[in-house]
Amino acid sequence: MGMTAFPEWVQSQKLIAELADRLAGTFSNASAEAILALKLDGPTLQRRRELAEKANEGLLTTEEFAEYETYAQVRGLLSILQSRARLYLNRASPT
Repeated sequence: MGMTAFPEWVQSQKLIAELADRLAGTFSNASAEAILALKLDGPTLQRRRELAEKANEGLLTTEEFAEYETYAQVRGLLSILQSRARLYLNRASPT
């Protein structure tokens, strides 16, 4: 069973990708390295698993959904930025 793509979710993913592209266009070696060093504070692994399980069962409260979705979107943005930072640094100093 696949996830239903809600229009709001699709739109937010487009905005996140656009923001990541714009930010990646401003990288320097120092900023790319700084982005790679970023760690996201958020729910513990145990809490994320609990929220994921409840999400799969359709049992999230409104507050839990907001917590889970916000973390997922911010983590997604950071992952994209870190990927772009790696690409930038690989292109800037090929081995």
